[in-house]
Amino acid sequence: MRELSIIAIFVTAFLCLWSCESETIPPESSRLGLDYFPLQVGRYAIYQVENVEYSLVAEPDTQRYQLREVVADSFPGQGGEVVYRLERFSRTNEAETWNLDSVWTARKSNQRVVVVENNIPLIKIVFPLELGLHWDANALNSREETQYELRNTSQTLLDEIDSPLDSTLLQDMLTVIQAESQDTIISRVQASESYVENLGLFYKKSLRLQYCASDPECVGLGILESGHIYRQTLIAYGHENN
Repeated sequence: MRELSIIAIFVTAFLCLWSCESETIPPESSRLGLDYFPLQVGRYAIYQVENVEYSLVAEPDTQRYQLREVVADSFPGQGGEVVYRLERFSRTNEAETWNLDSVWTARKSNQRVVVVENNIPLIKIVFPLELGLHWDANALNSREETQYELRNTSQTLLDEIDSPLDSTLLQDMLTVIQAESQDTIISRVQASESYVENLGLFYKKSLRLQYCASDPECVGLGILESGHIYRQTLIAYGHENN
């Protein structure tokens, strides 16, 4: 009888330990952060894009349009990785039909995400995700080294992002800082991509501004001489039926 009690205690302890481990250890994709860049054939995302070009001799030129990115297909790549074909379409508004804009490719491993944009391979994200992590986005191309950094910027972007999607999605948003210079009286540079778990890219911003500095009277007045502000915001997503 005593032996049965001891066995029962061990069995109970084992079951409790197994239960705790199964509840607290998330799947590998979650632990590494792979779900911040989901890739499945048929998946699509629609973005609202605003691009403003500035010139000293003309009024700002603002373009607004929608961008639709579809994971159209996949095929075997080198090293056993799966390569996904990303078809990108654009239209001025919802009343127009989509027109093919460009075709990119993307591949993901447990170490990194590589996106080939206009034939230029860029390391977009590295795993496991860790705040403050740095890497050279141009390590796979011939361009000069460009350091990216992973940050948590959800709170600072909440007021900036204008999307019809639920704002609670942004609570765990992570941002890859692609370019950032200290603001001066003559220039300002920012570039970033923000990702949400299970959604992927949610918000992209590129800001490069040059202020008037040729005339002493205009220095420090914030008069734009040239540059642009580009914003790309997720407004819809889903999965196409085969």
